[in-house]
Amino acid sequence: MTSYTDAGSGHLVWIGRFQWILLGAGLFLWRLDSWRASLIFGVGGLTSLVFWYAHRWLVGRMLTPSVRRRWFYGVLGLAKLALIALVLHAIMVSFPAEILPLIVGILLFVGGILLEAARLVVRSRTQDHE
Repeated sequence: MTSYTDAGSGHLVWIGRFQWILLGAGLFLWRLDSWRASLIFGVGGLTSLVFWYAHRWLVGRMLTPSVRRRWFYGVLGLAKLALIALVLHAIMVSFPAEILPLIVGILLFVGGILLEAARLVVRSRTQDHE
């Protein structure tokens, strides 16, 4: 079993893993629709992953007693939101017909969180029966 520094770190790792799995499955499934939909989904999915890993990194460093560092990382946190806004704008302008694959790709982090919640439910039920 993998060792984590705290209980919450394990959940964050699992959410990231689930996002990678969803990205792979989504690329395949959107490819059944068209190569363009798969490409746009991939861009949205990679944006979601960058957002997620930036979030993990920033929040970990924001938890410091230094007010200046908290503000610095808080401003960087806003920049990660700007990343999604820029990607959304660029894709909507360039590929307006492919907005659904883009949005589904960006929502990979939500899917990862939901799958981790489901994993915890299943895991807690199996531990209760042991």
